[in-house]
Amino acid sequence: MTWCGIQQRKHMTLRVRQAEWWPRGEPPPRHPCTALSKGPWAMHQAIKLKMNHATDETYYIPLASASAYSIRPKMNHATDDKHRGKCKHLAVQSVNPSLTSDWTECAVHSNAPASTKLAGLLTRLIFNPTGKTFLWLFIWLCYIILLWVPSRQPVFTHYYKPYLMQFVGQLWTARSPREYSLRAQAAGEDDGHVQRVTHALYPHFLVVYDENRRDWTRVDAEAVVRRKPYVAVTYCYADVMNSGSTEELIERVWNATLDQGFNVYWLDLECLFEDPVQKAQDLYRMSDVYRLASFTLIILSDESAWPAWGARVWTLPEALLSRELRYLAGNSAVTPISLIQIASLAYSHHDEESHIINSYALGKDPLERLECNLQLKEAIWRQQSSSSQLTSQEGSSQGRYRAEKVYALMGFFEHRILPNAEETELQALAHLFMANDNDRIIDRMISMFPRDRGGRNQWYTKEDEYGAKLWDIEPAVQVIGITSNGSLVLDGCRAAAIRWKNFPSVAYATRRTIRCILAHALPYVASVLLIIGCVMILIRKDPDNASTSTYETSYGTYHGTSLGTSSGTPWVVGGIVVLAFSLILLIFAPVLTTYAHSGRVVLAQPWLIRVKGVISAQEASDRLYGYQIGDSRRTLYTPSGSPLARPTESDSQFRKGHISQYNEALAAPPFDPIEGHMFTLVDTISCTIYYFRAHRPPTVCLFAGSEGGQGRFVLASEECSSSELRRETVLRMPSYISAYMHTCDWVALGGKPSDQYKQ
Repeated sequence: MTWCGIQQRKHMTLRVRQAEWWPRGEPPPRHPCTALSKGPWAMHQAIKLKMNHATDETYYIPLASASAYSIRPKMNHATDDKHRGKCKHLAVQSVNPSLTSDWTECAVHSNAPASTKLAGLLTRLIFNPTGKTFLWLFIWLCYIILLWVPSRQPVFTHYYKPYLMQFVGQLWTARSPREYSLRAQAAGEDDGHVQRVTHALYPHFLVVYDENRRDWTRVDAEAVVRRKPYVAVTYCYADVMNSGSTEELIERVWNATLDQGFNVYWLDLECLFEDPVQKAQDLYRMSDVYRLASFTLIILSDESAWPAWGARVWTLPEALLSRELRYLAGNSAVTPISLIQIASLAYSHHDEESHIINSYALGKDPLERLECNLQLKEAIWRQQSSSSQLTSQEGSSQGRYRAEKVYALMGFFEHRILPNAEETELQALAHLFMANDNDRIIDRMISMFPRDRGGRNQWYTKEDEYGAKLWDIEPAVQVIGITSNGSLVLDGCRAAAIRWKNFPSVAYATRRTIRCILAHALPYVASVLLIIGCVMILIRKDPDNASTSTYETSYGTYHGTSLGTSSGTPWVVGGIVVLAFSLILLIFAPVLTTYAHSGRVVLAQPWLIRVKGVISAQEASDRLYGYQIGDSRRTLYTPSGSPLARPTESDSQFRKGHISQYNEALAAPPFDPIEGHMFTLVDTISCTIYYFRAHRPPTVCLFAGSEGGQGRFVLASEECSSSELRRETVLRMPSYISAYMHTCDWVALGGKPSDQYKQ
């Protein structure tokens, strides 16, 4: 293979043998061949590296072993940002640079070797003359000079540019109990407290009828609560609000309970704690209240109140978790009712609720547990978040929980979480999913791309843009906690930084053929022949064949040497021939150089390069590798990697993307208020180009999972103020390119952006 090019690796933590890392703060291990030394005597022929920031000790890596190491960017360890590095203003190359963007925009620029770029330009001018053809001679002279000027060539590296930032904040909720979490601290939770609540399956209070006194009394004795069979009561909250008091409802509960042969009931208006901490324990065991009840009694003002009852968040778990259901509407008698009847009477999405009832409660439509849990979640999220479980008897909403829907959902899961009035819905949902990690729901959702663009910056995804189901995704990361902003903290991510400022000089290899080798060597041979020809012309006389002549003049006798014309003529003729031949070769040298660098790229240095705007695959190839002769496709369109991807169908026997996606992206408006700007991504490992939309330029690519034979790669922008990432888009790229990414430290993904996006 023929190697062309090289990029010096920067911004890396010190590394041994490409993949062996050691903890921060410890001195690096010794190189197997050369010792890592320190001191002034080691300064010559070495790379300076400050390792101990506390003692200002300086180490030196000998150049002989420097290829095994790489250097991390300089950080200010005297500030609070020592773990984050220094955030710089982003410079973005753009097809049409704008002066009003939140980031600096510049024209698209290539760092390919100057001689290669000039050779491509001259070749195009030869075969396709334009108005710049008159500059050909000047450009040609510059090309000949640069051909012999030494230039720094790129060195092939095996990995993408690493992502060095990390999340350094405190966790709101942590997966491991050994990690500190703000949620546990705010709620005063401890292991013993949570353990006791976990095993409490009975209500704290029951209302019991005393036959001797003919009165109802609230009982909290554990022995009585565990022994007494009871009726769980649910009602229409709108009926209570319309009546203005709870007395009428409670009286109807008394009569209906005795009429059914029971003397104990549970009603949330009478059997919940008022203290916020104790109320959280009540909500924790709410699902068990209905599971253990002999039956659940639904009390309505009349038959028309079913939709109002069904709109409440808690009615779905109340119905599905109960052993038996009965209802009382108006002054009619208590009547048994089935789940199917309730679905048709109480819920507006009758078909979807019936499907849940058939699969969960009746077991007629077997579904995977993962699918069933997601259907339950969506059904509960359709309900209104207003119920007396979260308010006091006086109707005050000060004790309302923002994550009420999550606490209603958790009754269907094996492991539950303690309610917390301060946590948001997304925080509670992530906490619940982490507590029930058998299905890795939250780990899978990271890889999904939401169809609802409004929720792109949050981790929860209902429907995937690519049509994949949650169980189709195999996660490659683990969620280990949630931040105060609702972002997920990920561990085990493979990540790569994205280059925005220009196209780098890329080391690449093409097929090695005799013709390419000769084409590469001939311009240099021609330059040498040019010098030889000039020397031959200048030599007009051979000193060995020169003759001495004596001339008599009026001024005296002159002795001189005559030039041997018979011997000098072949040198001049030969020099002219060599000179003419070398000039012909040099005139066509740009074509030879271009041909030598042409051909299919079989291996390239890993780079992820972004451009704001739309460029074609051919233009991307020219920017990376220079102009080529022939029809070898060095960069291909993705067949299924982005929402704009279009595959070739019957017109090709190979799997590849169709050029129509380029035309579609080019015709689309540069900015969409909902979906954002149009961007182009070029991946040098897979030689693929992608088009996508995002509100902000993504600066990091995370490998989050795989699906359908492709990897799921999350492109995210950075929030330097909070050291968190915001998901901008998700691309389907070849899974094998993740092997060229380094594993990074903890990263926080998702949550709300700190400010509004601007055009």
